[in-house]
Amino acid sequence: MNIPDLPVSPITEEDGNPTPTEYQFRQNLIQSLQSVTSDEGLVPPSQTTANITTIQNAINDQGQFTCAPGTLIYNSDTNQLQVCIYVAGVPSFKNVTHS
Repeated sequence: MNIPDLPVSPITEEDGNPTPTEYQFRQNLIQSLQSVTSDEGLVPPSQTTANITTIQNAINDQGQFTCAPGTLIYNSDTNQLQVCIYVAGVPSFKNVTHS
């Protein structure tokens, strides 16, 4: 989910109505939230196995992994829900299983 940046400009006009920037921010935020939620629950983003590997191995300018532990992804190639856990300090996506 891409959460839009909060505008740093005024949020209302003199008459109390939202500024165009504020209105656009709210619209983008609502659309982002609607894309991952429904009456049935939350929906993690879908990614291919190749993209999941790229996400898992991504490193920032300081040499740190960028994938946060607990990241949920639906693997569209394997139809599996996966979660990122750190194994010896390295992110690794594992299948969520049930019994």
